Amino acid sequence: MKRFSFILSLAFAAMSSSLAAAQDKHTDDDPPRVKRVVKDIPAKAARLDNIYRVKAAKTPSGFPVPRYVSLKVGRVNGRMGPSRKHRIAWQYRRKGLPLVVVAETEMWRKVRDVTGDESWIHKPALSGIRRVLVLESAALHSKAKDTARITALVERNALLDLEECNESDWCKVKSSDGLKGWTQRYKLWGAQKLY
Repeated sequence: MKRFSFILSLAFAAMSSSLAAAQDKHTDDDPPRVKRVVKDIPAKAARLDNIYRVKAAKTPSGFPVPRYVSLKVGRVNGRMGPSRKHRIAWQYRRKGLPLVVVAETEMWRKVRDVTGDESWIHKPALSGIRRVLVLESAALHSKAKDTARITALVERNALLDLEECNESDWCKVKSSDGLKGWTQRYKLWGAQKLY
């Protein structure tokens, strides 16, 4: 039987998910001009073990902090504080990009991205759908083990839906094309344990 492997070329496309840094100086009457800065995934993704933890019963949303979210739309401003009056720090440009909520108010979420940068995002721009970012090229397997048949190959920077992770640190993921498989947790940002 022939083995087929599919290559998911879901790269950042000059980071269609690129983060754009806003210029430091502007007045309230003059909106900031955004300077687009193309960033790649850092050699070492952001740490997630240094986050203050809050139980769901004590947060405005009723969900625990930290927790994973993803961008609902393809263009989102990350601000220096929890209001539209605060300066734009980043502009995220990749729908589905996974983020970690590290603090929240009623209508704003402070998030940390894969690079470790933090900013405040308006709640409606975020989704509870779990997605992961592939940190290095990875093979997807039919079962949660190295010897299982390879069902697909995914490239670095690809975005995948996270279905589940098991006790052995293998995670089941799915592409937008419907391809499914298992890969190791360490190859994915957005699948790390938060508790």
